[in-house]
Amino acid sequence: MDTTGLWPVLVILVFNYFIAFIIFLMAFFQKKGHHSTMFMLFWFIFIVPFFGALYILLGLFFSYLNRKKTVDMSDISFSQDREQLILPPDQETEMNYVPIQDAMAVSDIPSLRRLLLDTMRNNAKKTISSIAAAMNSNDTEASHYAASIIMDALSEFRSTAQNMIENMQKLPEDVEMNLLTFDYIYEILSMKIMTEVEQESYIYTLDNVAENLYNHNLWYMTATQYLWMTDLFISIKDYSMANKWALRSSQYRPNILDTYKANLHLYYDQHNQTAFFQCLNELKASDITVDEEIMNLFRLYNGQA
Repeated sequence: MDTTGLWPVLVILVFNYFIAFIIFLMAFFQKKGHHSTMFMLFWFIFIVPFFGALYILLGLFFSYLNRKKTVDMSDISFSQDREQLILPPDQETEMNYVPIQDAMAVSDIPSLRRLLLDTMRNNAKKTISSIAAAMNSNDTEASHYAASIIMDALSEFRSTAQNMIENMQKLPEDVEMNLLTFDYIYEILSMKIMTEVEQESYIYTLDNVAENLYNHNLWYMTATQYLWMTDLFISIKDYSMANKWALRSSQYRPNILDTYKANLHLYYDQHNQTAFFQCLNELKASDITVDEEIMNLFRLYNGQA
């Protein structure tokens, strides 16, 4: 009787049944819902020696590789400085929504266009803001899935923002398109979920959008928008651009709280104490209603201002 090659086969079979036996024992220590899965795994490896275990290991290996390829983690920022946003419902906008078919039926072109733009903008905003919080989860799988969804949402944002900018450039005096484009890009920037490089790039993109609004529809720009632009450029330490928007706010939206805040933020970050306290004293002497941030400044610098 030729027993050549018999011993390697026996070793493989013994090793295989040993693994199956270990899995069988582990099944008793699993949670209730996992008992059946472990017993099925035991029978599969027991009935299909070697190739059963090989099949499972290869499946896990390819699943791991695919999961690694799904997300380019360098495309997403996991900065702990990200703002945690809880977005309130936009009652004024949502109460004015009508079905798209109705807007088309009455040939209301402005309403149809605004409905489409608002829907496009709000869908992306809600998706990203809802998922961004999960990226800091202690569960690595949950973080991974959240990052995958954020990547898709950011991809949609880039495409949508580009389309909106192109439409704005075709009709630069269209204030509605300009404002929608500005708000859409700012909302994503304020979430701080992009990489530093891309965040900075889109800040300058938003500057072009704001510049178009400033040049063609100056009086539609609010003090809040001037404040947003100032704060964004402060965040990347471009004080020249921040100063540009703060000065414009002082010129065209004087005696408004957000105008004072834009200047205070800039002076504080530049460590310009003289200008900071002068601005703070002017605000204190005015009859402008202040918010909690400014009240805290009044309390903090009460003896110095």
